[in-house]
Amino acid sequence: MKTEVTLDDQPLAFIQRQPPHTKRKLREALHAIERGDAFPDPLEGELDGFYKVKVAEFRMLLQAVSGGRGPRFRVVFAEKRRAVYVLFSQILGLG
Repeated sequence: MKTEVTLDDQPLAFIQRQPPHTKRKLREALHAIERGDAFPDPLEGELDGFYKVKVAEFRMLLQAVSGGRGPRFRVVFAEKRRAVYVLFSQILGLG
């Protein structure tokens, strides 16, 4: 069964700002999830319930979405690894 992956505004804008080779790698990682060739890694602690996808020095944070037509993920945040968890925790009001 195919997995649906959607992007919120922030990760979409982040991906679009990247140079072509980085943009291609980020998109390929999401397509691999859609095809069922990869699965995002679950996060723990304060970010329990979210998932991550690693692409070089970048991280995309996803949230599972319940829906009628099979598995779905929503990409909620994307940034360079060194900043992604701090910024996302702040957005959630955890930091």
